[in-house]
Amino acid sequence: MATIKQQETSAGRVLNSSLKEDTDAPFRKKFGAKWDEYRRNWAAASRMEYRPDFPLFIRFETKFRCNLHCKMCAHGHPDLEKGYSYEGELNFKTYCRLIDECAEHNCPSIGMNHTNEPLLDKDLIERINYATKRGIMDIHMNTNSMLLTEEMSKKLLDTGLTRLCFSVDALTPEIFKKIRVDADYNKVMANIETFLNLKIKRNVELPATRVSLVLQEENKHEVEAFREYWVKKVDYVAVQRYVPISPFDQEENDSRAHATSFSPKEGKQKCSYAWESLFIHGDGLALPCAAHRARKIAVGNIHKNSLYEIWNSPAMEELRKKHKEGNLEGLRLCPTCIQ
Repeated sequence: MATIKQQETSAGRVLNSSLKEDTDAPFRKKFGAKWDEYRRNWAAASRMEYRPDFPLFIRFETKFRCNLHCKMCAHGHPDLEKGYSYEGELNFKTYCRLIDECAEHNCPSIGMNHTNEPLLDKDLIERINYATKRGIMDIHMNTNSMLLTEEMSKKLLDTGLTRLCFSVDALTPEIFKKIRVDADYNKVMANIETFLNLKIKRNVELPATRVSLVLQEENKHEVEAFREYWVKKVDYVAVQRYVPISPFDQEENDSRAHATSFSPKEGKQKCSYAWESLFIHGDGLALPCAAHRARKIAVGNIHKNSLYEIWNSPAMEELRKKHKEGNLEGLRLCPTCIQ
């Protein structure tokens, strides 16, 4: 088998593996020099050397809703949901307003979900198509694949979606059942295969496909076999660091409050989210990072401020200053996540 190439992303939180010489090639072919500029800016932002005037990536959680109850997710812990859930959803009109602002500021990339299953969103296809129409280059989506029917796969392939990540987290049915609670292993595997086969049949390079695994006690022994199995089928395989999920008031006596030692990168971590991304929840709250508990450190609300104003707010600047200096004293969440 060809050599598996590995690339560290997201400041060491994710390790991608691929058999491809250049995973950016399909994007460069479609978007040209504009793509290379985006990736250069991202790399510099990840090193905390470039602070763009507007986020390079905005992830939208249209509603706090999922059809699974995975072990490492807030949806899998009823006692935690109160601290993460909220009323309301990001309606299509508001979403379009935000995408229009992204287009105005030449934002290159968006994501269609956060702590939710995007295929539950009846407006998903229209949302992707609107972002494509407004010139957003890189459009991401993660799915647990339970609702990825053949019909839905065809619809997604007809949009401007550029990256589709299948969250699987295990290689064998036994481990899958322990982690991805309420999911059907055979159905998930079949749905992913159907999508991949449709993509081959259409002879298209995009969306790029990824299968991911979040490192945990239950699956750490499967990592190498997982990578070797999937790297031949998808564009790249991601092994991700686990992020704590417990609310602040339980952090002293709840093991879920602290980052696990299982990580694709050893040693002290760093976090560059504040230079790269914003996360928008369905009720309008704007978060500075992907951590489950980030609602506790929200930096604004899209019903009160523009994305530009939130990105350039004192709260975001303070986060950048603290992380740049490596001094997390006084930050409520970050010390429990970066260890």
